Amino acid sequence: MSKEQSRRHDDDDTSMWIVYEEPPAFPNQYVARRYRSYVETGEFVVGDTLNDVRAKLPPGLMRLERSSQDDPMVRESWI
Repeated sequence: MSKEQSRRHDDDDTSMWIVYEEPPAFPNQYVARRYRSYVETGEFVVGDTLNDVRAKLPPGLMRLERSSQDDPMVRESWI
Protein backbone atom coordinates (compact mmCIF):
# COMPACT_ATOMS: atom_id res chain seq x y z
CA MET A 1 0.00 0.00 0.00
CA SER A 2 1.66 3.22 -1.17
CA LYS A 3 0.42 6.55 0.03
CA GLU A 4 1.97 9.94 0.50
CA GLN A 5 2.79 10.72 4.11
CA SER A 6 3.36 14.09 5.73
CA ARG A 7 5.30 14.97 8.89
CA ARG A 8 4.75 11.75 10.77
CA HIS A 9 7.46 10.85 13.23
CA ASP A 10 7.03 7.27 14.32
CA ASP A 11 10.48 6.49 12.92
CA ASP A 12 12.84 4.41 15.00
CA ASP A 13 16.49 3.41 14.85
CA THR A 14 15.87 0.97 12.00
CA SER A 15 14.03 3.48 9.82
CA MET A 16 15.62 5.36 6.91
CA TRP A 17 14.33 7.65 4.17
CA ILE A 18 16.11 7.49 0.80
CA VAL A 19 15.64 10.42 -1.59
CA TYR A 20 15.61 9.68 -5.32
CA GLU A 21 15.86 12.13 -8.21
CA GLU A 22 13.54 11.37 -11.14
CA PRO A 23 12.75 7.70 -10.49
CA PRO A 24 10.92 6.07 -13.44
CA ALA A 25 7.49 6.27 -11.75
CA PHE A 26 7.95 10.01 -11.02
CA PRO A 27 9.70 11.76 -13.93
CA ASN A 28 10.87 15.32 -13.19
CA GLN A 29 10.22 14.87 -9.46
CA TYR A 30 11.97 13.84 -6.27
CA VAL A 31 10.72 10.99 -4.09
CA ALA A 32 11.71 9.95 -0.57
CA ARG A 33 10.87 6.35 0.26
CA ARG A 34 10.85 4.98 3.78
CA TYR A 35 12.71 1.76 4.62
CA ARG A 36 12.72 -0.21 7.86
CA SER A 37 15.56 -2.67 8.36
CA TYR A 38 16.38 -2.15 4.65
CA VAL A 39 12.86 -3.19 3.57
CA GLU A 40 10.69 -0.64 1.74
CA THR A 41 7.58 0.20 3.80
CA GLY A 42 5.45 1.61 0.98
CA GLU A 43 5.48 5.08 2.55
CA PHE A 44 6.80 7.91 0.42
CA VAL A 45 6.67 11.66 -0.16
CA VAL A 46 6.91 13.41 -3.54
CA GLY A 47 8.02 16.93 -4.47
CA ASP A 48 8.99 19.00 -7.47
CA THR A 49 12.30 19.97 -5.84
CA LEU A 50 14.70 18.42 -3.37
CA ASN A 51 13.69 21.08 -0.84
CA ASP A 52 9.99 20.17 -1.30
CA VAL A 53 10.76 16.58 -0.33
CA ARG A 54 12.99 17.59 2.58
CA ALA A 55 10.17 19.74 3.98
CA LYS A 56 7.84 16.71 3.99
CA LEU A 57 10.18 14.40 5.90
CA PRO A 58 9.59 13.83 9.61
CA PRO A 59 11.39 16.33 11.85
CA GLY A 60 14.50 15.33 13.76
CA LEU A 61 16.18 13.27 11.04
CA MET A 62 19.88 13.49 10.15
CA ARG A 63 20.97 13.76 6.50
CA LEU A 64 23.58 11.42 5.05
CA GLU A 65 25.42 12.26 1.83
CA ARG A 66 25.15 9.79 -1.00
CA SER A 67 27.81 7.13 -1.36
CA SER A 68 29.65 6.46 -4.60
CA GLN A 69 28.13 2.96 -4.40
CA ASP A 70 24.53 4.28 -4.35
CA ASP A 71 22.23 3.98 -7.33
CA PRO A 72 22.71 7.08 -9.56
CA MET A 73 19.13 8.20 -8.77
CA VAL A 74 19.86 8.41 -5.02
CA ARG A 75 20.49 11.99 -3.90
CA GLU A 76 20.73 11.52 -0.13
CA SER A 77 19.44 9.48 2.81
CA TRP A 78 17.95 10.47 6.17
CA ILE A 79 18.05 8.55 9.45
